[in-house]
Formats: sequence, structure tokens, C-alpha cells
Amino acid sequence: MPTFEDAVADAAEAQQAMRGLAHAMQGMSDPSQGYPVLGSLTWGLASLEFALSQLARFYETTASEQGEVRGDRDAGRASAQRVAEHLRASSELVARAVESVTYAHNADSEIAYTPPTVARAPRRTARATRTNHVAPATTSAPVRTVEVNGPWL
Repeated sequence: MPTFEDAVADAAEAQQAMRGLAHAMQGMSDPSQGYPVLGSLTWGLASLEFALSQLARFYETTASEQGEVRGDRDAGRASAQRVAEHLRASSELVARAVESVTYAHNADSEIAYTPPTVARAPRRTARATRTNHVAPATTSAPVRTVEVNGPWL
């Protein structure tokens, strides 16, 4: 459960959640589960983008003011700036991923998945003079009409 106050604990929990998702995806067999997963990933990536921007801001200010490299404050500021630049670049790349996953989420909203049909053998009874025919299921998943215009935090 996120603390919303302890960045280190929340980052560790996010890492474990993403690891768990990666493993759970290997066993996913129902295509209709993709839509909610894409939605959650969209919001998760949007949060990651925001967290990277906040972390960059932290390195530009607090870390830059307090950082030292082997006792050298100027070197500490320069290193903190480099960290901030890499974090800003990462945030921009994640923003592109958010956009791409949002498009995938929207595209999946148009798909109706039909459950696979299961071939059944006819039942054999004492009066087995006729064959029972099993009609395939005609129900399909409801069409999703949720539109995602973009991630908002």
C-alpha cells in the first residue's frame, strides 16, 4: 500500500508491483483483460513521468545546494545538474510511452472478444438414439465505450 509520504518505500513498492505484473502477464490468456491492464499502465506511466519530473526538480534545487563530490561543492552542483538533465530526458521518453500506450488502450476499446468455443462430445445415455448438439455460445464481451483523452493526475 503506498504511503504517499515515503518516496523510498513507495518506489520500492512500485518496483515490486511492476515485477509482479511482468510475471502475471506471462499467464494471461483472456484477451479482454488487456483493456484494464492497458488503462492501469497508462495511469502508472503518467505517474512515473510526473515522478521523474519531480525528482529532476529535486536534483536541480535541494540536491544541487547540498551536494558535494569529494568535498567540492561546485562538482556536487555539476553532478546534480547532470542527474537532473538525465531525469528530464527520461521523463520526456516516458511521456512518449504514455501517449503510445494511450493509443493502444483506445484501439483496444474498439475490440469485442469472442470467447473460444469448446467442442463437447455428445452425451451417451440409456436412450441414446439421437445426438445432442451443443450450440456455440453467442454472447460476446460488451463493447467498451470509454474514451481516454490523455493521462491526468
